[in-house]
Amino acid sequence: MDTRSRRSDEMNRREAIGLLGAGAGLGLLSSSLASAGNAAMWQAAASPARNVTFAKGAIVRTILKDLSPDALASGVTLFHEHLSIELPPVQPTQQRPANAPAPQTPATADVNLIIEEVKVAAKDGITCIVDGGHADMGRRLEYLKQIANATGVHIVASGGYYMERTYPPELQTRSEDQIADDLAREAGANRYGAFGEIGENPNAAMSELERKVFRAVGKAHVRSNIPIFTHNAYGTGPNVPKDAGLRQLDVLESAGVKPQHVAIGHTCCLDDPEAEIIKQIAKRGAWVGFDRVTTLERIVPDDKRVKMVLALLDAGYTEQLLLSSDFTGARTLEGPLYGRTKTVFGAKLRAAGVKDETLHAILFDNPRRFLAFVPKKSR
Repeated sequence: MDTRSRRSDEMNRREAIGLLGAGAGLGLLSSSLASAGNAAMWQAAASPARNVTFAKGAIVRTILKDLSPDALASGVTLFHEHLSIELPPVQPTQQRPANAPAPQTPATADVNLIIEEVKVAAKDGITCIVDGGHADMGRRLEYLKQIANATGVHIVASGGYYMERTYPPELQTRSEDQIADDLAREAGANRYGAFGEIGENPNAAMSELERKVFRAVGKAHVRSNIPIFTHNAYGTGPNVPKDAGLRQLDVLESAGVKPQHVAIGHTCCLDDPEAEIIKQIAKRGAWVGFDRVTTLERIVPDDKRVKMVLALLDAGYTEQLLLSSDFTGARTLEGPLYGRTKTVFGAKLRAAGVKDETLHAILFDNPRRFLAFVPKKSR
C-alpha cells in the first residue's frame, strides 16, 4: 500500500466515523443490499467442489488459531488488505533518513469502524482477510484480535518491514541472520501467518539496506515456512522499473526461498497490456498479486486490469493469480470497500467471459493455497 497515493481516493477515517454517527450505518446496509444480487450470483461460483490438496500438516495461521486450509474453502480470502495502520504521510519530495525515528502521528484507525466494514464484507462472502501491516506501519495486533472476535471473519496477521523510510534504526547495524532470527521468533510469538507487505522505496533501485531486509525476510521464511507477499511501487512514481517485481523475486530466491511461496505485489498497477511481466513472474512459479483492484484506477483503470488478467489466464496461469484491493478501512461514496474484490472486480471478470469455475479457483482456492504452510519450529 502507499498512503500518499491513496489519500485523494479515500475519505479520512475520522470523516467516515462521523458519517457512521450521523446515520451512515444505513449506507452500510444499503451497500450490502445493493450487492445482494452479486452475492447471489456467486452462490453458483461457490458451489463447485474442487479437489485441492495440501501437504500433510499444512495449516493457515490466523491471529486466533491455526486452521485447516479446508476451513477457508467456502468463502473468499483477501490476501492483502489493511485493518490496522497508522503510517505517517511522507511528502513526494521527502525521504526520511534511514536512521531517523518514524514521526509520531495521532492514531487514524478506529477499530469500531473497521469491525462494521468487515461485517459487511462477511455478508458479501468474505471468509478471511490478510492484514498487510506490521510494527513499522503502526499495526496493532490487539485490533486484529478484536476484529476477528467481533466479526467471525478469519484474520491473518503479517510481519516484516515495509520499506527503508519506515525502518527502525537498528536495522542498519544488524546482520541478515540476526534480523531473520528475530522475525522468525516474532512470527511464532505473534501468530503471523505471512511476511508482508515487504517493499522498497519508489523511484530508485532497491537500496542495500532494503536488499538486506529482503534477504532477511527470505531467511525467516526458510526458518518458518511462512509465505511472503511484497510491495512494488508500480504506478506511484515515474521511474519505477517494469522488472522491479522480478528483481524482488531474484533477491528472495538468493536467500533460499522457492518462488511458489512468494506473491509479487501491486502488479495490477503496472501498465502492461500484454501482461508480459506478470507472465514472467508466473512462469518462474511465483504468485501474481493483483492487490489494488477497484482502487488507484487513475493509474491503471480496472478495464485494463481485466485485460491483463485475461492475458494471464490465456497463458495458462489461472492457479497463480491472487486478487485483493489493499484497502485501509476508509469509506468512499461508493460504500464499504473490503468486499469489492469479489462484488465489483469479480463481476467484471465474469462479464468479460471468465467462467464461474475459474473465478472460484482464483477467489476461493488460490489464496488458501498461497497461505497454507507446514510450520517449522523457530530457533
